[in-house]
Amino acid sequence: MEDYIAAVEQAHRLHAEGKVIETNLIHADAPNGEYHIKTGGLLGEAQAYYGLKANGGFFMNKERHGLPNILGIIYLSDAATAYPLAVFESSLISKMRTAAATAVAAKYLKPTGEIRLGVIGYGNQAEAQIEALLCVMDIAEITVSGRNMEKAAFFVDKMRSKIGISIKSAPIELTCRNSNVLITCTPSTEVLVESDWISPGTFIGAIGADSPGKQELAPELMAKAKIVGDIHQQIIKVGEAQHAIKDGLIAPSDIYGELGALVTGKLKGRSHVDEIFVYDSTGTAIQDVAAAAYVYEKLKDEPSIQHIDLFS
Repeated sequence: MEDYIAAVEQAHRLHAEGKVIETNLIHADAPNGEYHIKTGGLLGEAQAYYGLKANGGFFMNKERHGLPNILGIIYLSDAATAYPLAVFESSLISKMRTAAATAVAAKYLKPTGEIRLGVIGYGNQAEAQIEALLCVMDIAEITVSGRNMEKAAFFVDKMRSKIGISIKSAPIELTCRNSNVLITCTPSTEVLVESDWISPGTFIGAIGADSPGKQELAPELMAKAKIVGDIHQQIIKVGEAQHAIKDGLIAPSDIYGELGALVTGKLKGRSHVDEIFVYDSTGTAIQDVAAAAYVYEKLKDEPSIQHIDLFS
C-alpha cells in the first residue's frame, strides 16, 4: 500500500504541475451495470506513459455469476512512441489506488487529536481504505456501518483478526456522529449521511459517487464543507459534488481545489480545527497509469511474466 500511496501522490503532483496528458472519462449504462473508460497520461522526467482503463461495475456479478462486481483491464503504453507496454487486470489496481488517493488527501486534511474512523461500506474497498489510512494516521478505533448490518458485523469479524485496533459495527447515524474521519464507499444512489450528523473538524472521504446519480452525502453537507476533488472537471459531473451543484447550493467555482494542489502546497490544507473537509473521489486515469507504471517497471524483466511482441 505504501507504494501505491507514493505513486498516486506523485501522479497528482505531476497533474498540478501540468505534466500530464489530458484526462478523460466516458460513462455508459448497460442493462446490468455500467462501464467507465478513463484515459490519461503522465509526463515524468525519466519516462512518459499513457493509458486507459475500461472497467465494468456490475453489482450483481458476485451473487449471480461468481465474478467480481467490478472488473476490466488497464492498458499502458509508452507515451513517447505509443508502443503498448502492458495489459493488466484492473480490479486490484483500482482498489488499491482508490484507497491510496484517500490516504494522500487524509495526510494533508486529517483532524487534530485522536482519530476515530467510521467506514460506511463493507466490501473490498472498505478493507483497502482502512489499510491505506493506517499508513498515514494513528487510529484509536474503527466503527463500520452499512445498510445491511449483518454484512457490517461479518466484515468487522473478518477485520478484527487482521488489525490490532478496536473495531465494531453500529448504525450509520451513530457511526457518523462518533467519527472524525469518515469514509463512504458504497454504490448508493441516495443520501446515507445527513449534514447534522457530522461534527466540526471531520474529514470525509467520499468514495462511492463516481458516476451520474450516485450519492452518499446530503447536498447540504457538501455546501458547508471545503471540497477537495481528485479532478475538478470530473467531480462536478459525476462526483458527490454533482448533487449540491444541481440543487443550486454550490457552484463549480466553489470547489476548494484539487488533490494535486494540496500535494504541491499551492492549496492550503487545514487552517483551523473546526473545518469540515470532503475529499470527493471519482477516480482518474492518472492514478491508474501511475500504479500500472510502477508495477510495469518492477516486473518488466521478470521471466515468469508473459511477453508478446505484436510488431515484429
